[in-house]
Amino acid sequence: MIRELLGILCDAEACADSDTYIGYCIDMVSATHNLPGARELFLAISTNVAADYANVDESYQFQLRTGTGTDGTDINAGAKTILETPLIAGNDGRVDTAGDFILRCTVPYEASGQRYWQLYYAQTGSSNTITIDASITPWAPRTNYNIQVESSNVGLP
Repeated sequence: MIRELLGILCDAEACADSDTYIGYCIDMVSATHNLPGARELFLAISTNVAADYANVDESYQFQLRTGTGTDGTDINAGAKTILETPLIAGNDGRVDTAGDFILRCTVPYEASGQRYWQLYYAQTGSSNTITIDASITPWAPRTNYNIQVESSNVGLP
């Protein structure tokens, strides 16, 4: 797997008042050389700049979409929504503070048969504003405060 081609889906991506594809469209065949792969991949979406909640009707949703074609910027053929967050209110704890995670999870295996992956931003409300970071990684995303131990060579006494 070529780590450099996986990585970043969105880097300080400003999302405003329109539903649209955001960030980069990743060609997973070029990135992994062996789709469908047997390795778990993880998706991590976090706030870079907290959501604006000046008007109480603002909500945000992020979708991982896959597809069979791209125009060089966005998925334009065979688009499928593989994973999505629920509709998140602008004052929700996941989006109200910079640096907090919106979503950390394993990408469903159904996505592995699709060549192109990209995030889609959907919103409702009158003046939505948020900036996010998102990445695909072969390693589990960090936990809050980096306190989770996934494996250790320390055994029982």
